[in-house]
Amino acid sequence: MRFVMVSMANVLKILWGCSLALQLSVLVLIIAKKHYRTFPATFLYLLISLLQSPVVYLVYSTWGYESWQAFRVGWISQAIVTTMRWIAVCELCHLILGQFRGIWGITRRALALSGGIVLLLTLLLGGHDFVRIINTFDLGLECSMATVLVVFFLFARYYQVLIHPSLQSIGIAFCLYSCFRAFNDAVLQAFLRNYAATWNLVDEVTYLATLALLASAVFALRPRPVQKVALLPRAVYAEFIPQVNNRLIALNNRLSQLLKPDARGKI
Repeated sequence: MRFVMVSMANVLKILWGCSLALQLSVLVLIIAKKHYRTFPATFLYLLISLLQSPVVYLVYSTWGYESWQAFRVGWISQAIVTTMRWIAVCELCHLILGQFRGIWGITRRALALSGGIVLLLTLLLGGHDFVRIINTFDLGLECSMATVLVVFFLFARYYQVLIHPSLQSIGIAFCLYSCFRAFNDAVLQAFLRNYAATWNLVDEVTYLATLALLASAVFALRPRPVQKVALLPRAVYAEFIPQVNNRLIALNNRLSQLLKPDARGKI
């Protein structure tokens, strides 16, 4: 059993090294292409996640992998990173639907509501035990992010919202990672310390896959050169807009009216 734990610790060190190298690569790509202006929350999420690794490694080296100090520092730092990823998910949704003020107004409220529900569930189901509160908080956020992204992309598909392939890849990466972490957290909550080492191993593997998808998406994002073109009258372009997008515009206008203070007062 001791040999298995040592072998797993060595594998985790290798995975940490790979994730650090990949995180640095993605951050360098974002800085080189100046995408941090478009994705500030995603950039901060990757930066905080990068800083988390040496901090946790230092704690593990000082107090031991199975110490309570390592457990507390690891989970608290993970809660911060997960919250930052939630903000990055909100940023992604805004980049896609921000042009539709009415629809984004409802989406923003739905995101805030789901976040409040997660915190409420954390207090109700997590109990007063430190371990269960942190784990439930992480599990709730992961389930919330995965649900929001799935519903969001189904909505975009129904209304045929044009999404840049790179943005779609980033959304898929976040969604898949949240699904795997939610499953991993659920198993950890059931078995707690007996599953802790395996939890770290599974999390590192899925995070590496997420980073690889993010790296390919960032690499594919290229600023388009500004070109001067002769525009046709707006009536001409309207003939090429699908009927489903007309419904999207009508929905956006309706929601914009409902979100106005006058409209809310009349309801």
